[in-house]
Amino acid sequence: MVRFIYAGDKYSKEREQVVEHICTIVSALIELPQVVEVEFAKLRGSVYGETILDTRFRGRFRLSEDLTPKESIRPTVHELLHLNQIHLGKLSARRDGIYVWNKRTYNVKTGEMTAIEWANLPWEIDVANNQQVILEQVLRIGNR
Repeated sequence: MVRFIYAGDKYSKEREQVVEHICTIVSALIELPQVVEVEFAKLRGSVYGETILDTRFRGRFRLSEDLTPKESIRPTVHELLHLNQIHLGKLSARRDGIYVWNKRTYNVKTGEMTAIEWANLPWEIDVANNQQVILEQVLRIGNR
């Protein structure tokens, strides 16, 4: 089941339909939480999506409210892969801001990192290694 949350007022039925369709396809390919919450919000800079590492929102990720339905495809797949990591217990964050990836801790200073430094974190590398295969399947299945 997919639930939508709006932090702003940029409602788009078409974008919801695209994102829900992607979630349905991806959930048949990888294990996801039973309920996925997608929050459309104003995100900083060139951020298109982000997964919330908070136990209160285990199945939630954010997408930029400025994305078109087509532009939402890639970041949705990316964030669903992070939800899979969280769901399987591979990725979490402690209350003190320490990230945990495969039982190893990382002191990540999110506001101080460059995009390249962020992309080199192990959970981002894991997503990068799997994203294209999942994205290709989403596009192939979605175009039937």
